[in-house]
Amino acid sequence: MRLAGAMDDRLVIWWMEGMRYGVVDSRATPLYGMQVGIFQRYFQQPEGYWKLAMFELTYYTDLATGKLLERYENPYTGESNDVRHVRLGPEIRHQSLNGQSTNPENKATQSMLRDYASRLGPAVINGGQIWIPSAVEARLAFPKPTAPDIRLSIYTTANGRLADALDPQTVSAPCTLSFQNILKWEPWMRMGDHPGTMMSRAAGRKLENPEQLPAGYLDMARTLHPFLIRDPLETLAAKVAAIKNGS
Repeated sequence: MRLAGAMDDRLVIWWMEGMRYGVVDSRATPLYGMQVGIFQRYFQQPEGYWKLAMFELTYYTDLATGKLLERYENPYTGESNDVRHVRLGPEIRHQSLNGQSTNPENKATQSMLRDYASRLGPAVINGGQIWIPSAVEARLAFPKPTAPDIRLSIYTTANGRLADALDPQTVSAPCTLSFQNILKWEPWMRMGDHPGTMMSRAAGRKLENPEQLPAGYLDMARTLHPFLIRDPLETLAAKVAAIKNGS
């Protein structure tokens, strides 16, 4: 928690930058860039786990310019696609020694979850550094019969100094982050039955102030989600209140 989050309820931002690839016949083709922002506040619970209020804003970018991608020239189909960026939450999650899970009180999400598995660790320690991997794998089944299932395979590693992680006086330790995932074709790419899948990789670090985010990311967030990025604490306020009220 000292590395990936904080021992108090301050704002914690995971910022990462990376790339999305198409994988066909074991050949990876760069498709577009991605910039990830995950905004979180953590609250320790008497039972020994943590509740966190979070939301995510992830944007896809042009490989050549790094600018926000609005139309995508699909190399597999030859079509031009409208790009759909990622907004997730605000929502509540639980963090325990077993990994991270969705809020059990969120009945709508729980009804869609299938084959859910989450893992935390084991840690790797070397040269005074510690790496702590986490994984979430699941399948989301939507009530609409024609809606395809979404498979989640997400892998994140937090890295920092072992001394910081073990220091009881440290509230929030410096931390770098790496991220990989495996997923089906994005629905907005309109790939139909085209064979293949996608993978992503990204790297970044933990921040505590939105003004520390790269200017390019802030420009994209202010363009697409101005009310969410204006004050992340306000965006999370309702979920924070629910956590404090015991829900």
